[in-house]
Amino acid sequence: MSANRVKASPLARHMADEAGLDLQKVTPSGPNGRIISKREGGALHDGIMPALADARAYYRPDQYDELPLDMMRGAIATRLTQSMQQVPHFYLTRTLCIDALMAHRGRLNAALAERPLADGKVEKISLNDLLVRACALALIDVPEVNVSFAGDAILRHHHADIGVAVALPDGLITPIVSKCDEKPIRAISAEIKDLAARAAEKRLKPSEYEGGSFSVSNLGMFGIDQFTAVINPPQAAILAVGGPVKKLIMADGAPLEQTDMRVTLSCDHRAIDGAIGAQFLATLADYVEKPLLLSL
Repeated sequence: MSANRVKASPLARHMADEAGLDLQKVTPSGPNGRIISKREGGALHDGIMPALADARAYYRPDQYDELPLDMMRGAIATRLTQSMQQVPHFYLTRTLCIDALMAHRGRLNAALAERPLADGKVEKISLNDLLVRACALALIDVPEVNVSFAGDAILRHHHADIGVAVALPDGLITPIVSKCDEKPIRAISAEIKDLAARAAEKRLKPSEYEGGSFSVSNLGMFGIDQFTAVINPPQAAILAVGGPVKKLIMADGAPLEQTDMRVTLSCDHRAIDGAIGAQFLATLADYVEKPLLLSL
């Protein structure tokens, strides 16, 4: 039997190759007679799976460039790993018709174009700005989603403090727009732009991206139709937003073009049940399809 027929983990094979060891002469210590390294096996007890090995163990140093994590990227990696390991996620997807929302946005931007700012710049409201406002109002209407799980209690938040995902070259960060339920769309839009600009310059304070009660992650501008997002603790839910998709439907026997958008709600099942998540999405759909309510 050759060494490549021995049952061994990739890491064990790599380490044996570097040390010049014959795997046929090694006594297996892993499950089912498999050879594993101490690094892999140290945590394998009582049914607990081992931590992942350092990725560098699988490659020669001349096969990659090493880019050290900065403080922000390291914190993101730790937080999201904890979220996926410790938070029981479930997902709900709903298709929203956004024709009315797009028409409302067009009217708002036309009005803003007639009233430029003192420096001559013209404000523009994005679909994402409107969605953040719609989420804020839906969170107030369905407060069971505007929560955090605290071990022995559920914290129900007084306001909709919404994190808005911003993609940076070295990571993703979700700066928080506080009290979105009390702010008009123009204020939300201006604050999102300011937070995104300062995030790119790494000038955010921890208080501006930690906490919050909900998050919105929009990848529609990258051509993504649908995706699921990882919950950002201590929040209990996040909305993943896909891009607009045009389709033909039949209305009164005639074809009609309609613009749809798919959104997926990721929920922490310890704090939010499926029916409550569905109720939130139904409420969100109502605001999206009746956008005048966003200004009330």
